[in-house]
Amino acid sequence: MASGKIIFMPLGGAQEVGASCYFLKLGENNILLDCGCGSTHGIKFTPQFSALLNTPYLQDFHQVSHIFLSHAHLDHSAALPDFLELNERAAVYMTDLTREILSAQLEERFARIEGNISSVAFLQKIPLPHLKISFHQAGHIPGAMMTLINFRGKNILYTGDYSTFPTQLVGSALLPPVKIDILILCGLHARHPNYRRFGDSDSALKKILRKIYFALRYGKSVYCQVTQISKGVELITLINKFLPQAEIFIDDRVMRIVHRFENVHIPIMREQNHPLSAFPQGPHVILSTRPPPMHTGLEILNGDFSLHDDFAATVDFVRQVNPKICVVVHSPPDKIFHSNTTLEQVLINDPDSRTSFIFPKTGEPFEL
Repeated sequence: MASGKIIFMPLGGAQEVGASCYFLKLGENNILLDCGCGSTHGIKFTPQFSALLNTPYLQDFHQVSHIFLSHAHLDHSAALPDFLELNERAAVYMTDLTREILSAQLEERFARIEGNISSVAFLQKIPLPHLKISFHQAGHIPGAMMTLINFRGKNILYTGDYSTFPTQLVGSALLPPVKIDILILCGLHARHPNYRRFGDSDSALKKILRKIYFALRYGKSVYCQVTQISKGVELITLINKFLPQAEIFIDDRVMRIVHRFENVHIPIMREQNHPLSAFPQGPHVILSTRPPPMHTGLEILNGDFSLHDDFAATVDFVRQVNPKICVVVHSPPDKIFHSNTTLEQVLINDPDSRTSFIFPKTGEPFEL
């Protein structure tokens, strides 16, 4: 195989959410971008690592030398211990804050892999054979990074999950000041033309806040189950901002992440925030990663929401980057069919766009 080839193959998280893990072969360098778990109907699944050995690109898992972890959400990070059981020598790179959050989420599983992990900072550069790699702020959640790889004069940018708008906890994504040839885009809403983020009255976050407000107003308490621990921290800050009188009781798993954030000088807790030790009296909000108890009379809420760019912002982001090739992953189809309203269909009619699009399936390799 010619040493200058670029091969890309999703092992999970292609046109779906969950188990995000992307194989990138750059000449003789074999890299994984993220390594997450997914869940369907409560059943967890990991990336299809074995698919690598069914290709001509890899004969042994130990040929993967480096893993770059974009952020600590479990759909991008939780399968890292599983892969390191197959390849105990792989070097793993992530930011310090991602390392902090991940250690609290994986607990004893993290201790077994900590020796493989190196912390990196934004704008830091690391040299690899025939590669130049640097890391850039992705927004989305604290510690999230985009990975920029220069290989044989081509700039490849993997966004991971990113956001071009600031959240309660972190600023917006900062693009590297170089021309991008290949964009590997985690485009969650690239095919959801009707999705609008927090500013829209129908956004998931505003619905959650409205339900909490009306429950507390009428003397009811709320049990809000969060699917990602770090999203629990985001909800705490939002409730503190928009419903400042609400009493919030936080379970031990979320509280561990709160302490990690505060250890790196990101303030979260206020006077009306408390650890959850027993069910309190009076109208209140409970934030927990655990299923709600039965027959409590609590208002039960699903605490899931998106911190991703909406459809319009995704279009603007790709238009701004204007890569030659855009590989779209982490991108489930819309449940409702819309003609001429996907990211690709909008930009194909833009005379200033030079981008061709690839929507790969899991296990499907592409030469870029």
